[in-house]
Amino acid sequence: MARNQGKVGQAKSDVIADLPMACCDETAAVEFWERHRWGDTPCCVHCGSADVYKMRDFKTGGRNKRYLWRCRDCKKQYTVRVGMVLEDSRIPLKHWCYALWRACTSKKGVAALEIKRQTGLSYKSSLFLMHRIRFAMSPTDNGPKLTGTVEADETYVGGKPRKRRPHRPDGKYTWQHKTKQPVFAAVQRRGEVRARVIPAVTKVNVGPMLKKLVDESSRLLTDEGPQYIVPGKNYADHQSVKHSAGEYVRRGTDIHTNTIESYFAIFKRGLFGIWHNVSTEHLHRYVSASEFRYNTRKLDDGDRVVAALRGAEGKRLMYREPIKKGA
Repeated sequence: MARNQGKVGQAKSDVIADLPMACCDETAAVEFWERHRWGDTPCCVHCGSADVYKMRDFKTGGRNKRYLWRCRDCKKQYTVRVGMVLEDSRIPLKHWCYALWRACTSKKGVAALEIKRQTGLSYKSSLFLMHRIRFAMSPTDNGPKLTGTVEADETYVGGKPRKRRPHRPDGKYTWQHKTKQPVFAAVQRRGEVRARVIPAVTKVNVGPMLKKLVDESSRLLTDEGPQYIVPGKNYADHQSVKHSAGEYVRRGTDIHTNTIESYFAIFKRGLFGIWHNVSTEHLHRYVSASEFRYNTRKLDDGDRVVAALRGAEGKRLMYREPIKKGA
């Protein structure tokens, strides 16, 4: 069931000019979501028919108070919320517009507490809203595999302070990461990034993740971690830098992992400076939002907002499993 996804390539000034009004007026917000979801051809979210109409208020003749549409074919009523991450949400769409705008235009993301202060919503509602916007930013699949020169690395998030233990023959200390949550990422130079939360940094976890995200014809660059030795043999070329010896760029070559380290630096600045505390349960949503912002870094703010808005369609985020009949 194909649907019109709106005007592609709309100028930045058009989208950015519409957002301030959409953030303060509910009718403008509803029309903003309708315009960018359906474009000039509204259609029924239930049957896909284009034979639909706006329901009107009997007394004023204006739009229905709930902004309902009705399909002449299947006779069902619906709103622009149906079939999107904001379905069944009672939060006004003007607040959704504002939170989406801030999440897309802030390089390191935005905190739910900030949305609370600036919209007047409760913290619980703000967190509800932000989790669903991050879910809209998350990829529906792994996307095309990375090719060319690909850098891979991991970082650790949260947990108690790491302990130092003598773990090397020369008596030097190494960091132990047992209480922290690892995040694996691979980035194609001058291309996109793929970031995923993994249970542990071992070849058992890293190998399948590399195979899923990176094409085997690629040139793989990593650090000297043992988890890359065996999986690296499956790629056209595998080179590593030895960080423990102070080597970060191999002299006279382009062998380094500075690109992926730069991505992790931006992600960590969001953790330290914006969110401050992220639970393991929801960490993957923050990682997905960071991946989205990196992969759309070459778009202007308006196009990035529209990309996130379109990513909200066909997704639902429900924390409770539906109750089975007879249970």
